[in-house]
Amino acid sequence: MSAADGTADLIAAVAAELGIDAGKAAEIVTAFERHVAVPLQHNLQTLKGRDLAKRNPMIYTSRGAKTVRQWVDRYLEDRETSAIEGHIGTWQEEVARIVSEGFKPGSGVDLQLERDGVIELYAIQSAPNTKSAGGAKADRAALHAAAGSLRASKRPVHLNVAVLTGRRTSTPMRSDPSIMHVGSDDFWERVSGVPDFRARLLRATTHLSELLRGRAQSEVDRIHAEAEAAFGDGQGNLDLAKLAYPPPATRTRRS
Repeated sequence: MSAADGTADLIAAVAAELGIDAGKAAEIVTAFERHVAVPLQHNLQTLKGRDLAKRNPMIYTSRGAKTVRQWVDRYLEDRETSAIEGHIGTWQEEVARIVSEGFKPGSGVDLQLERDGVIELYAIQSAPNTKSAGGAKADRAALHAAAGSLRASKRPVHLNVAVLTGRRTSTPMRSDPSIMHVGSDDFWERVSGVPDFRARLLRATTHLSELLRGRAQSEVDRIHAEAEAAFGDGQGNLDLAKLAYPPPATRTRRS
């Protein structure tokens, strides 16, 4: 099967999972590649096998890592988990714009769309507690500023702060009742028209994980080999003496 065939199959799987047309599914796949897979690949490209020992190895040996593979895999999982959260949030915002056919107007507002003659403005956060008090205040100010210019043109405007994951209900904000604090399922249904779209999007990521594996595998294999050469005992196990006192890096002499 060619790479093109693989991409076509992936787009078809995402379209079926989300209940959307192939054009929007292709945009979502492309956005995942751009905002998640490529940044994580670049993150791995900067990592050398010897670099793993810069983080206290006891974090992993105390959790039972005895082989180089166990150590490397757990290190990379920790590293990727901290990096991917922000990338996934950016991608989800892009998904919301794609399925709603809205756009990002700028000035601190993440999504603008129009339904039934009403302009809806959204500030978007990944989870309920991802914004500081200062960040939340800035979001509210940005919504009001954007609404002001639209209302000056006699356009009806609704203001919203949407939470992508983890908020159950939609209620007016306590700090500013003119802004609706939108629950996660409610938001995704609003932008997509599909009642269970958030759950569908979760299932779609199991298909999109192929893009991560495809881009990351060669880098992961390289890091495993470099770590084995620097800290292995030749049998796949960690050489704790080398891990405690890493040997000096081999310098490459320039000609």
